Amino acid sequence: MTENTQTNSAEYIPALKKIRKRRLYLWFVILAYLPAMMVALESPDYKTWVTVVFVTWIVFLIFTVALACLARCPRCGECFHTHGPTFLPFRRCLHCALHVNADKRAPEEDPPNAKYTNKK
Repeated sequence: MTENTQTNSAEYIPALKKIRKRRLYLWFVILAYLPAMMVALESPDYKTWVTVVFVTWIVFLIFTVALACLARCPRCGECFHTHGPTFLPFRRCLHCALHVNADKRAPEEDPPNAKYTNKK
């Protein structure tokens, strides 16, 4: 069973790397808001620049949230951070509980069971 888990982990590497990259983009956009606004507020024509910065930031935020929402889990094929209409950027898949760093960790002996799996 450990051998199978390591094989699956090796197959998950590209997809998990993409998920981590999209999460990093999202955090970068969220954290960039305050410094960008502070710079805009220091400008002589601050009303215009605050509006430009805010609208630009909202566009980037929508784009990066959409990228993070559409990232697929390599194990179950469902959206990693989305369960129904809800976007929850947790570190585990909301469907199969695959950890975002599963390819970098030792295999778990008793992985957590997904509480919200669709059993058909």
